[in-house]
Amino acid sequence: MWHVPKLRRSPRYPVGVKDEERRDSHPPAPERWIVDGIEDGPRGRVARVEREDGRTFDLPLSALPDGVREGDLLAVQDGPDGVTVRLLPGETRARRESAQRNLDRLNAGTPREGEGEITL
Repeated sequence: MWHVPKLRRSPRYPVGVKDEERRDSHPPAPERWIVDGIEDGPRGRVARVEREDGRTFDLPLSALPDGVREGDLLAVQDGPDGVTVRLLPGETRARRESAQRNLDRLNAGTPREGEGEITL
């Protein structure tokens, strides 16, 4: 059996909000998880996932959207029909491009002895 940490819980509605106002409000924003790695485990392929708070855990790869890769950003939301996980390709691409720009900037400097070029 897989143990999946519960989603971060914050009060769904501010204190003092009336029941009729609650029905019209929007659900909380989804959490962002990063696929840190994908590997073969004793129970099959697993994805090591990092939550926003830095905690990591393993999930069966089959529990995530098809085509998920290392470094992908996921939107995870708890709802009335269970937990929904979506790939965020635009945000993933922007994060990868930003990381590459940072590495390019670091590589543009004169390397110190024993240091080499870093690429993604």
